Amino acid sequence: MHRINYIFITIVLFSNLLYATEKSDEGYLQIVGENLVIKENIITAKGNVLVYSPEYYITADRLIYDRNTTTLELFNNVNILKKDKQIVFSEYAFLNMKDELNKFKPMLLLDSKEKLWFNSTDSKKIDDLYQLKKSTLSSCDCDDPDWSIGFTSGDYNTTKQWMNTYNTTLYVKSVPVFYTPYFGYPTAKVRKSGLLKPTIGWSNQEGLLYAQPIYIAPALNYDFEYIPHIRSQRGTGQALKYRYTDSQYSTVKIETGYFKEKVEFKDKMSLENEKHYGWNLEYKRSKLFSTGNSTDGMLIKARDMNDVDYLNTKYNNDLMGYTSKFLESKLSYFYNTDKYFSGLDLKLYNDISKENNDDVMQNIPILNFHKYSNSILFDKLTYSSDIKFSKKTRKVGLAGEMTDFNIPISYHSFLFNDYINLLLTEQIYFTNVKYKNNQNYEDVNYGRNNHIVSLYTDLLKPYENYLHTIKFNTTLTYANDFIQSGDIYGITNSNSDLSNFAITKSTKNISLGFNQSIYSKDTLKQIVNHKIKQSFIYNEVSGSYTKSDLENDLTYYYDYGSLSNRLLYNHTLNEIIQSSTTSKFTKNDYFFNLYHTFTKDKNTLISQRSISYDLGVKFKKYYTTKYREEYDLTQDVSKKKEYVFNINKKCWEMDFKLIDSLVATNTTDNSVLRQNILYIQINLKQLFELDQSYKFKQRKE
Repeated sequence: MHRINYIFITIVLFSNLLYATEKSDEGYLQIVGENLVIKENIITAKGNVLVYSPEYYITADRLIYDRNTTTLELFNNVNILKKDKQIVFSEYAFLNMKDELNKFKPMLLLDSKEKLWFNSTDSKKIDDLYQLKKSTLSSCDCDDPDWSIGFTSGDYNTTKQWMNTYNTTLYVKSVPVFYTPYFGYPTAKVRKSGLLKPTIGWSNQEGLLYAQPIYIAPALNYDFEYIPHIRSQRGTGQALKYRYTDSQYSTVKIETGYFKEKVEFKDKMSLENEKHYGWNLEYKRSKLFSTGNSTDGMLIKARDMNDVDYLNTKYNNDLMGYTSKFLESKLSYFYNTDKYFSGLDLKLYNDISKENNDDVMQNIPILNFHKYSNSILFDKLTYSSDIKFSKKTRKVGLAGEMTDFNIPISYHSFLFNDYINLLLTEQIYFTNVKYKNNQNYEDVNYGRNNHIVSLYTDLLKPYENYLHTIKFNTTLTYANDFIQSGDIYGITNSNSDLSNFAITKSTKNISLGFNQSIYSKDTLKQIVNHKIKQSFIYNEVSGSYTKSDLENDLTYYYDYGSLSNRLLYNHTLNEIIQSSTTSKFTKNDYFFNLYHTFTKDKNTLISQRSISYDLGVKFKKYYTTKYREEYDLTQDVSKKKEYVFNINKKCWEMDFKLIDSLVATNTTDNSVLRQNILYIQINLKQLFELDQSYKFKQRKE
């Protein structure tokens, strides 16, 4: 392969240059050269030859142009740029400007759009099809490619962006590593029917893992994907995906799957079911009824499965982990204008750990209506309103309907030369509950109004290198119940049957808040932010105020990251009941992130601690290594460990990932399983990807 000269002569201006211009139905063709001879219908040019037209920009040492046939013959150091996308380098080229019949000996073509190149000892181009002999292609540097594909013959369709190669060998540097008699693939990421990249793996417990997606795209607005997959020692499965776009504002996704266990594997692993199946549907739509300045949107999500092992046996279950046995399906719709917001939700819950869902509460429907804040009488007096209706139903157990009204009216003003902001708010709440399926409880009517007075101020003081901002906030709330009847959970009745219909009772309280920040005066970047809030709740029994949990947030930002903490301090227990700490550090090619959480239940005094962290380093420009772990300090068990090694070069990428995690499964003895999985992904950029996984034997915790 000859060395590529990437420098094109854009305009050649010397006093001894000659030029000729040809016009035809296809446009003009201008030829420039040091020595230009026109004899009848033949134009010959030598020395710094330059040819340009609406489609081509060409340089060569020598040229022969036939006016009758509109053909160009180019000799020595031929460089052709077509439509700013394809670049061809050759020693000899024959171009038919009218019929798109071209020949090159030899040829090097660079496709700048798809970032691929291929060279050929002998090639011919008819319209959009290149016919190639003894060729090499790659997306790496041309001089010494990290990988390349050599083939004895092939063809490349520039319109369909598809390459066929025959007697094909994959080389890493100059070492052959793989051979196939035929290889066909797209050179661009576009929708084409055919086989997608397979997933190949091995598990010493499940055997050979192989999945081969078959992709079918009959039209631009829908496609299918059928995925048969096998685990040689465990069983076989199938999956089907369907995607459909019925308009530019909507999409539909449907997926279903099935897996059948081998009897010996089911018995060995104490699995409850021999067959695992499930499905899920998602539909998104915007601009359903909205016009002008209004917006709306609809989302439908539905899913079902017979047990949690349906997820564990899916062909693409990349990360093993916990999953809820409580499935939610829902339909949501909203309509929004600059004055109003309305929403509809239908929520269905399926507990797959039970034989039926007769005692599972369903929310059908939930209706929301909100009127945005607007002034009344005068600008400083504003109001808004919220209405919510929810119907909670089930066949067995207490059900009911809840209706909530909320109308806040506010007055905003300034005091002391605008240093103090005054906000007066009157909030009116009303809740009605009608119980169903039970005659033991009396329906609820509960109303209250809150009188709220807020005073706050924002102060800023500049220093030599910093800016300091402070905000003080004081809020006094006085609550008054004007209606209270029926069985209200936590107020007039403590029976747990009513917990699904709980009403939050407001009490008289005082809230104090403080927020301060420090900024760099030069860059205005935040350096420190500190928030603290303390509320005092009035106790009607003792007739005095008691302290609620103290809330404190502190974040420090520095050049390489940040350090933050949020905590809740309970005055009754005299201890911290919740704390979350985050530390982030990045410097050059190093990073380290740490997350620690602690919670303590105020009633049971049971505490939970967990920590997670990830760290890594990028070295020698192309290599990255990372480690991540999630650890339950309370149970003294690691939930997940990830070891990652990545090589990312210009034309290829390789990922190694080892994951050690707990696995959610449906076993007869309720045991917890852990499994190691090794993932390998090889990406020859602009060409294809290969994924492989190796599952180690599951083990009981």
